[in-house]
Amino acid sequence: MNAYSELLDEMEVGEEIEAIVFGDWGWGGYGETFDAIPSVVKYKILAPEDAAPYMEGWSFYGGYGSPDCYAVYVWTNKRVLWVTQYDGATGLDSAHRNPIDCKPDMPGG
Repeated sequence: MNAYSELLDEMEVGEEIEAIVFGDWGWGGYGETFDAIPSVVKYKILAPEDAAPYMEGWSFYGGYGSPDCYAVYVWTNKRVLWVTQYDGATGLDSAHRNPIDCKPDMPGG
């Protein structure tokens, strides 16, 4: 499992990651623990090359139940991405970074 590789797979043609901010693991505060990201790095703006080593050993895409990943914000030159969750199943969602003509969707079940 490598969340950074999954993130790279989500990139569109010509899209580059500019910054990543890590939040809490899982639902944050419900007893879940995973120590891939030290507290001194959480909530801080990181360059992609600095964030990548912390993204090994976990995945954005989990089954149902408690989320098994960190909350993140990812800024690219085209979009802002974040983790979305429905019944514990997690994945990435995004919005265009700047206003453009597009068809909005409504994630969820």
